[in-house]
Amino acid sequence: MKPNWDKEPMERQMARQDDALRKYLNEVVLPHSVYYRNLFQAYGIGLDEVRSMADLQAVPFTSKDTLVAALAEPEGIRSFVLEPDPKALARKPSIILKSLFLGRKRIRKSLEREYRPVFMTSTTGRSADPVPFLYTHHDLGNLRKAGGRVIELGDARRDDRILNAFPYAPHLAYWLTHYAALEKNIFCVSTGGGKVMGTAGNLRLIKKTRPSILVGMPTFIYHLFRQAEEEGQMIRGLRRIVLGGEKVAFGTRRKLAALAEKLGSPGIRVVATYGFTEAKLAWPECAHDPSEESTGYHVSPDLGIVEIVNPETGWPVPDGHPGEIVFTPLEARGSVVLRYRTGDLT
Repeated sequence: MKPNWDKEPMERQMARQDDALRKYLNEVVLPHSVYYRNLFQAYGIGLDEVRSMADLQAVPFTSKDTLVAALAEPEGIRSFVLEPDPKALARKPSIILKSLFLGRKRIRKSLEREYRPVFMTSTTGRSADPVPFLYTHHDLGNLRKAGGRVIELGDARRDDRILNAFPYAPHLAYWLTHYAALEKNIFCVSTGGGKVMGTAGNLRLIKKTRPSILVGMPTFIYHLFRQAEEEGQMIRGLRRIVLGGEKVAFGTRRKLAALAEKLGSPGIRVVATYGFTEAKLAWPECAHDPSEESTGYHVSPDLGIVEIVNPETGWPVPDGHPGEIVFTPLEARGSVVLRYRTGDLT
């Protein structure tokens, strides 16, 4: 039976994360990650020494600078990709046992789906060269799961229609929206943003499909609404606006809600999301009245660990204190970074 994280005490959630972290590092990351195996060795960290979130503080941070420096090395970025040795895997007792019951061919296909990269997103490259992040089928399952949670917390219904106005690109926000709709079996049409169909094309498609959920960058959604207002075009039937790719200020939410009401969609609720390429996930708020302050984000503790650290010292801050967001996955395959410093403050 799967745990219901939402209804468990915080102490039990943390214990589950400790168990998941220990298993993830010992069975998935350290046996198959060249970069982290070498890093642990260089810092004298035993392969089984990190057994809890408290022990995780002994692991050095990874940052955008780390990844940019790796780009300059012939195999630098590849060293962050989990690459199991098939011969070593074949000798694992658990794999041998599964092979006996299920057959080697079936187990081989299962491992390929878990570890073989089949998809990629990348950082934007505005201040440095874009950094690619690889996904396996296992990661795409995580993306669908995380996207499905955005849908659930946005209180979407099966008869909703989603219009995805994120740009067509190897960009997390676009693909999270795509897989979220697939996960929850909800109709979704993508416009590719302004560069593909232009403002007029987006507004025409909104008129034709009459979406109840509009997803995109805050600045672009605001631009669409202003253009529709100038042209006297109504946008009726919107229930939700889901925003990502940029920080969403409180004033932006109120302006979007006010414009939506002028265009014929009163009473909308706004869902902001927070994500970044290196996490291969995004986290949503609950849908709420744009006139109210956000209550924070749902961080999916089964998929990763979020630390808040002092940006100067790197040490964790007490609960309720501001600091920098640091992320460690618990289920990722493909490209993996541990204790990733986002540079984002909360």
